[in-house]
Amino acid sequence: MKNILKENPAKQVVHWSLLAMLVLYVLTGFGITAYRTVEFLTFGLLTKPLAFKIHDDLIIPFVVLIGLHIYQQIKKSSEE
Repeated sequence: MKNILKENPAKQVVHWSLLAMLVLYVLTGFGITAYRTVEFLTFGLLTKPLAFKIHDDLIIPFVVLIGLHIYQQIKKSSEE
């Protein structure tokens, strides 16, 4: 069994970017709902308005990465 991620660097970039985006999405969502805790943990760097702006701005890149991820998986399954 071969590791497809090592064969195609574009897949690796999409996978790691999607993972980073998901972590950031969860962190900023938590920063909106439990902003006092997140402000304390980030030493005041991630405030509620900033978390909301980042969370709101991430929707388009998130959808693009999900689309690329799905495209790569469909392409992979059609090759087999």
